[in-house]
Amino acid sequence: MSVSAHQNLPPSAHLAFELTEEQEFIVRRAAELLGWSVTEYILCTVLDRAERDLYEHAAQLHHSAATTPPPLTEGAAEALTAVLGA
Repeated sequence: MSVSAHQNLPPSAHLAFELTEEQEFIVRRAAELLGWSVTEYILCTVLDRAERDLYEHAAQLHHSAATTPPPLTEGAAEALTAVLGA
């Protein structure tokens, strides 16, 4: 799992959602292929997507604020920190 998942911290929230039988089969099969539990697979996948979306959003904010567009990686980490803190 992602380092940002802070695996050593106790869980502090619970999420629940419903799946169709086909969706459940797909998720279970993918988790099995990696040797992960369904919970590990879903958590890792959701966190990966969330971090990517936050990074892309922060990069867009940084890009639109600059007069001369910098490369995507320049300053994006600071922008991501700002978005997470907001």
